[in-house]
Amino acid sequence: MGTNKPTHRISGLLALIAVAATVLPGEGATVIRNARIFDGDGVIENASVVIQNGRIATISTEPPTIPEAAAEVDATGMTLLPGLIDSHTHSWGTAPQEALNFGVTTVLDMFTDPTLAANWRGEQRAGPVHDRADVFSAGVLVTVAGGHGTQFGVDIPTLDDAEETETFVAARIAEGSDFIKIILEAGSGRWRFPTFDAPQLKRIVAAAHDGGKLALFHVSTAEGAGRAIAAGGDGLMHIYGDRGDAELVAAIQAQGTFVVPTLAVIQSMLGLSDEEVLTADPRVSDYLSANAKANLKRSFAQRANPEGMETALSNVRALFKAGVPILAGSDAANPGVTHGASLHRELELLVEAGLPIADVLHAATGGVADAFGLHDRGRIAE
Repeated sequence: MGTNKPTHRISGLLALIAVAATVLPGEGATVIRNARIFDGDGVIENASVVIQNGRIATISTEPPTIPEAAAEVDATGMTLLPGLIDSHTHSWGTAPQEALNFGVTTVLDMFTDPTLAANWRGEQRAGPVHDRADVFSAGVLVTVAGGHGTQFGVDIPTLDDAEETETFVAARIAEGSDFIKIILEAGSGRWRFPTFDAPQLKRIVAAAHDGGKLALFHVSTAEGAGRAIAAGGDGLMHIYGDRGDAELVAAIQAQGTFVVPTLAVIQSMLGLSDEEVLTADPRVSDYLSANAKANLKRSFAQRANPEGMETALSNVRALFKAGVPILAGSDAANPGVTHGASLHRELELLVEAGLPIADVLHAATGGVADAFGLHDRGRIAE
């Protein structure tokens, strides 16, 4: 059950962050010896990495040639990982700095102020940024007037006329959007939203692809996931909350669509807060801001729904078994999740869903890099 205390702790990752903190960017050489390396795809046992002038020079299981005056780190008993990638965030303020505190070196933002995203993007293009995570962003999401995404009190452009589809998507790309986030959400209960019909969804996806961008879908139901697949979507940015059937799983797999389950935020939405997993561990809590700790205590729901969490875990399990790429994303900073730390909780929940640990690590490193075309990160390689 998703409400059990996790058996796979984040301590190993935290130990690695401590090692990484000793390897500063810049000139000179650093040798990390005796490490167990997860390179983004698999494991290399008892290896050494030589870093020169901020770049990996060699990786070897043989004793390394140590450059003159090199700093040395003995990583015996530790595992060396690429910087983690959070494939679903909403970032503003100090979010990228908070992410970096927990070894998350890249965040993929799914809705923020495009001016803020442009500022971050400009800093990154000017050269390596070492005091925060890199940010790639969808900027403004694609939704209709009154649709999901408009209820937060932020004035955003909406796509209200199907004949304006190509112009609207082109405007997002001109603003700098690294990918296109499409809202397919009718809501439930007292929260009901208008959304796009099937022909317009196909036009939005085609416009994104014509602009060289991935078309990513916010969905919450199996029916919505099926509609996103029928429209040609490249990624589903949540796992659907009702039980999907084998036909849907097969369609997702056949199209090559990836899925970012965001189990940590779904757990919060279902009233199953386990914030003490993070806040009770001093190796985590000492690096959490007061706002982050407060946000972890928040929840969407008044009543716990453990059956809903089991359904979400089961859906992820079925997709993984079918060969669908599963990527790790926290959906920070919604209630109950926070930047950086909650990605580690997401990894634990993916293990609970049945993914082997190596596949979970791939879901936050090489797998994300492959899915989003980020070929300069997500792996430890010469």
